Amino acid sequence: MRTLLVLAITLGATHASAHVAPSVDDNNRYLKLTPAADRVRLAYTVFYGEVPGAQLRRTLDADHDGRIDDAEANAFGERVAGEVADALELAIDGRNYRVSWTTVSVGLGTPVTAGGAFSVDLIAWACLPSVRGTHAVTLRDRFRLPRPGETEVKIDDGLGITIHRARIGRIEDPARDYRFVGPGGPLADEGLDVSFTASERAPLTDDATCAPAAASRRAPAPLVIAAMLALASALVWLSLPHNKR
Repeated sequence: MRTLLVLAITLGATHASAHVAPSVDDNNRYLKLTPAADRVRLAYTVFYGEVPGAQLRRTLDADHDGRIDDAEANAFGERVAGEVADALELAIDGRNYRVSWTTVSVGLGTPVTAGGAFSVDLIAWACLPSVRGTHAVTLRDRFRLPRPGETEVKIDDGLGITIHRARIGRIEDPARDYRFVGPGGPLADEGLDVSFTASERAPLTDDATCAPAAASRRAPAPLVIAAMLALASALVWLSLPHNKR
């Protein structure tokens, strides 16, 4: 099967037409990696096509009432989220991370078994070992998507973020937008390799998600203050009359 894979990395003008959309007979996947000052955001979408989506909807309807309620949709979403997480290998600066989704959303469009295509949208955050600076990210995706169609991988940047390298296997695209067809491929075998620098202009998110990393970078300031206070106390003590004899 590997020799029969049709690998289609589309560069140049094809980037303008890249979009998230369902297929008819196949299932597509879309990944977007976004580095920030203290973390990396991973967005992952599984988009089931019209035909496989219609078949799956009937299995989601546990009570066979013709509708897919929130509990039934959420159960399916959590199952897919777990399978995808188990298939991902994420490392930042050589440290392995277990992907933990903060968002699991099933987009049915219409919650009925008579519908067609639908998606499962996943979002995860991985904290950087240190705030800002230069970091390296590697990602392999070995999730076995049934009836695999298109896979698209994008690497995004933002304020204060400079992407030095973004490649899948040996392929490096200046636009950082990769598309290929078929199961696995270079994303599973060689993986995504990203290097970036977050400068002081990169804003920190005001939440507790990556608080330990942020605290480690801010630690020198309290130490300096404590040293200054100790020095001041010593000078006061030395200036006392009994120390001038």
